[in-house]
Amino acid sequence: MQTRADQPQPCRFWSGPDHVEALAWFQSEGEVWIETLPASEHLVRTAVHWAEDTCRRRLASQGQPAESRLRIRALAADLRRITMLEELGYRKARPDGVCFRRDLNGPIQPPELPPGYLLRDSIGIDPVLRAAAHRGAWDHLEHLGISARSQFSAEAYLSLIALPVYDPSLDILAVAPDGSFIANCIFWADEASGVGVFEPVGVAPVHRGRRLAGAVMLEALARLSARGLIEARVGTAHFNHAAIAAYVAAGFEQVDSSHWWAKAIDK
Repeated sequence: MQTRADQPQPCRFWSGPDHVEALAWFQSEGEVWIETLPASEHLVRTAVHWAEDTCRRRLASQGQPAESRLRIRALAADLRRITMLEELGYRKARPDGVCFRRDLNGPIQPPELPPGYLLRDSIGIDPVLRAAAHRGAWDHLEHLGISARSQFSAEAYLSLIALPVYDPSLDILAVAPDGSFIANCIFWADEASGVGVFEPVGVAPVHRGRRLAGAVMLEALARLSARGLIEARVGTAHFNHAAIAAYVAAGFEQVDSSHWWAKAIDK
């Protein structure tokens, strides 16, 4: 099945008495993310069967070929999940990403900026300029072998900041001497667990190689540490060596990696 990022994809939740215990989400028509609470891992089989049935219905309704491959992501350290996928007929396919973490209980070194560069957050930011900063980083991924253009707009940014989990003080920008926004990151903080995640992190091409990705992250890390959060996480594609180097330089350590596990699904 071909990816249709411009179309909504199926998602299913399994709820207990007080909270969601598991979810399955089609990232694209052929790739599924499955997440469960630790005590609800038994729901993975149910989620996989739902994903397979959804795939079959799509094959039948869209006139697709008689067979398609369904891919489900699993962390390398999650041996229980991998064993379950193998029992259901899935086999290890291509690599996906690498996962990093940083303990926030220790000191956070201040970011080092090139002369004339500044850091700021997105409180009171012009949505048009903030969206342009995102596109400036994500329009140019040729170094990763990716030819694509970001569709992130001011309207998309306004919908993002309407989310209750968005905090403009954790949406950090690097400002060039000419006043343009040339690096950015957003940190999504979960106060209840004390853990948060960076997504996305990007730098405009002409300003890369100046440790600006690390600088915006270190600024966010210092703010998180001051709030009492205990851990930060970030991930990237396995082939994004520049991002991996930037995260390591910012004090992160690699703790896991992920692969896609694939299975042929018939109509």
